[in-house]
Amino acid sequence: RTSLRIPRSRTVSPEWAPPVGRSSIQRQSHRETRLTTTTTAVGNGVWNPWPLLESANARAAIRSLGETLRAASFVNRLGELSIDAPENGELAAFALGKPVDAGVALGVLGSPVNLDALLGEGGASVHDSGEISLRFEVISDLRSMAILPFVRSSVDPELDSVYAGSDSWLLLERAWQYGLRGRHAVDLGTGTGLVAAFLTTRFPHVLGTDLNPKAAATAMLGRELNAPHVRERMSITVNDVVSGLRPASFDFVCVNAPWVPNGKAKGRVYADGGATGFELPTRFLRDGTDLLAPDGVLVALCADLHFADGRSPLTDLLGEIRSDGFTAKIVPTPEGHPFHTSALGASGVVPDLASADHVTVVIHRPMNHVNTQ
Repeated sequence: RTSLRIPRSRTVSPEWAPPVGRSSIQRQSHRETRLTTTTTAVGNGVWNPWPLLESANARAAIRSLGETLRAASFVNRLGELSIDAPENGELAAFALGKPVDAGVALGVLGSPVNLDALLGEGGASVHDSGEISLRFEVISDLRSMAILPFVRSSVDPELDSVYAGSDSWLLLERAWQYGLRGRHAVDLGTGTGLVAAFLTTRFPHVLGTDLNPKAAATAMLGRELNAPHVRERMSITVNDVVSGLRPASFDFVCVNAPWVPNGKAKGRVYADGGATGFELPTRFLRDGTDLLAPDGVLVALCADLHFADGRSPLTDLLGEIRSDGFTAKIVPTPEGHPFHTSALGASGVVPDLASADHVTVVIHRPMNHVNTQ
């Protein structure tokens, strides 16, 4: 394997990128690809996954991209970037959203028709140089892949932008640690769908849900990156917390609950946890626990808040959950993890907050527990 050092696009779309047009591509030889723009520009830089989902050829392009990356053992997670051989460096750059030669893009996406569809439906851009770049980066740990769309500005992202961060990988690690058995799993607030795709390695039926329709559509599109067995096992739906889901029907439930106080979240759907940042996690923990089948496990990331008057909402909530016959524990986020001290930022916007810690909550429903719902 080869560790790569390629300048990262992260989540910011290059502002210098020219308008994207529907393109006609003619293969001239194995070394040269000619690309000519034939229609008007697409969009204004805002990520829009729906036209891509509706295009069979755009979906085929995404599938071809995923197949090529899997074959090259592409990894892009938490600062780790690697691929099987140095000669695949351009492939890795393309997967990160960097401009590459049109011939490279064509080879990765499978056919001129696929490339034309990806360009025409807003999934890729053509630059003045004739190079092509994706309007997203691919995140991957070998077992699962997902699409992380670029945003116009990292300082002021769209309110419905699709999120993935170091805590997404922490949830994946916790899922691997605690999601050990069963047939049915659900990833609440799935975002990119990365964790939902990962869960298919252990569960034959996996559901990812999100309140944000753009996130759900992006997760559906990212599903196409993955191997056929992942696509068969993984479903995505739009809903609010657990609305419409049958109680006591999941062996594993996980959620990276939005926990940022709304005064700091500034309307961003993926971050806003309510006035103190614990209102929405409370719903996920209460309602997510109701989803657990006997011997089921819930794993949730959230903030553990402690107020100057002695209040501790998470401690109080877990006391209630234990009184209902469940077991529950709090696992601190490890020192050195980027989110270890991130919850401290809430102290500036939540009155009387004494301390805040980023944690994982693990809840188990015993086999002999009687569901009273």
